[in-house]
Amino acid sequence: MTTSTVAGNVVYSVHSARPGEAGAVEIVFTGEEEARAYARDRSTDWRVTSVSVTRFTVGELGSRQPVGWYVDGVGRRQQWNRQLYPTDGTGRG
Repeated sequence: MTTSTVAGNVVYSVHSARPGEAGAVEIVFTGEEEARAYARDRSTDWRVTSVSVTRFTVGELGSRQPVGWYVDGVGRRQQWNRQLYPTDGTGRG
C-alpha cells in the first residue's frame, strides 16, 4: 500500500552515519514508531556508527526537529545540543 505525502503532512527521515562517509537519508516514513523501529534495527549493523530520526513537515521550511538517536540498538538521550546541519551559512570557509 502506498500513501501519498502532501504539503503539511509530517514525515520522519532516518539518517545513518558510517565511518569515513558523510552519510545520507536512507528512508522516509509517515509514522514515528516505524521510523524509530527501523533506526533502532539499522543501528545494530556493524558498518553503522549511529542512526538518527528527524521529524519534518512537508513543504514547511524550518520544521526539522530531531526526535531520536540510536547506537547499537539503544536510544540515546532525546535532546542534544549540536546542530545537525548548517542552516545559516556560518562556518563555511
